Amino acid sequence: MLKVSCSSCSHFKMRSQFIFAIIVVLVGSTVASNLAGYEGYNKYTIFHDREEAFNYMVELQTQDVDLDFWLLSRNMSIVSVSPIMQPIFEERLHELGVTYQAKPLMEEMRLFNETISSSNESDCEGSHCERSRTRRQARGFFAHFPRYTEILGFMSALSHRYPQYCRYESLGRSSEGRHLAVLSISLNSRVRQRRVAYIQAGTHGREWITPLSVLYFANEILTNIRAFQRVLSDVELYLLPLVNPDGYEYSFTNDRFWRKNRHRYPGRSCVGVDINRNFPNNWNARGASQNLCSEVFSGTSPASEPETAAISRYLEYNRNRVKLSLDVHSFGKFIFYPFGYARNAFAPTRGFLHQVALRAASQIAKYRGTTYNVGTSANILYEASGGLDDYAYGNLGIPMSFTLELPGDNFQVANSDIIHICKETFAGFVEFVRHVSLY
Repeated sequence: MLKVSCSSCSHFKMRSQFIFAIIVVLVGSTVASNLAGYEGYNKYTIFHDREEAFNYMVELQTQDVDLDFWLLSRNMSIVSVSPIMQPIFEERLHELGVTYQAKPLMEEMRLFNETISSSNESDCEGSHCERSRTRRQARGFFAHFPRYTEILGFMSALSHRYPQYCRYESLGRSSEGRHLAVLSISLNSRVRQRRVAYIQAGTHGREWITPLSVLYFANEILTNIRAFQRVLSDVELYLLPLVNPDGYEYSFTNDRFWRKNRHRYPGRSCVGVDINRNFPNNWNARGASQNLCSEVFSGTSPASEPETAAISRYLEYNRNRVKLSLDVHSFGKFIFYPFGYARNAFAPTRGFLHQVALRAASQIAKYRGTTYNVGTSANILYEASGGLDDYAYGNLGIPMSFTLELPGDNFQVANSDIIHICKETFAGFVEFVRHVSLY
């Protein structure tokens, strides 16, 4: 047996610590670069219980390109405002008679600078290391926010580890040519017309927690697939964790709060389309904008974006098999079902949809008491057209279509809380899929 001297051990530890220090510096520099330009910004939490104030917020979201709405509900809004706009914005808030709290945005992001050592795995010695390697690697993956290439590597590894149950493929490419990577998971390898549960995440670049929730779901299902035989009976999971890989990467490298994709228009300085306003159901009717610089720019036409078009093609082709469409976003703790484009537009099966959503919310709450609000986004938040849920249900007749807004007070989740959000959301995913197996 080869024995290593103590001096060698010390040298190895010192070298490891040095490498880890470099990693910390590199991560820190990434954080600094993607927050450049936000000095002096304030995060406003506005409480408005009158219709006039709410309507003003809705108008601002679609028409004012200098304001970034993080959340807009009927009685509260969260808005990021630049220093030059703050006096004008506050003056209008005083005129409306609403109460608000203003906090420096950079303070909100201090959580992002928590040491990454919490996600660094402890040293492992002994024969048990090899047996536990897979599980430890998975824990490490869900203790930080991975970049695009790391996500693809994780998905590829799952397909190689479970080839009899999992297929890894590309649904298409983004505006900048990145793959829209998909995992197809099913218990039965024989060819047959299985019902499909389609789940997507990462539509908005800045919503980093959403891809991890879907990847955790995939990992847990595959790791314990025999325990889910009944749930997966004749059901295929089709999982797209990162709808918007370009915007996701850009939020790491340049702008932490980037929402849209990265579609560039010749001769125009503003970039990107809100994929969540680009689906062809009441396109650009409400809650969207034709101003290219707007955060809710709906694109030049329905499904104009390669990301939207790829999803639409898949769902259209499989419309008779897909029984569940689930779009995962962040943040707010909501489960929405159609229709979101108008307050007075109600799905014919809204009673059924409401009950399914309530059951999923109940399962989520069992983990640590997280409570979700259930209803239509038009009535809980505001009217907005062009979302996946309205398109899947209204245009394609997919019977169960939902949008899930994960927990949080902003787009940043503490590293230590990632696993807990993934675990509680997993229970909700299982409940949604269980209804596909019963449908």
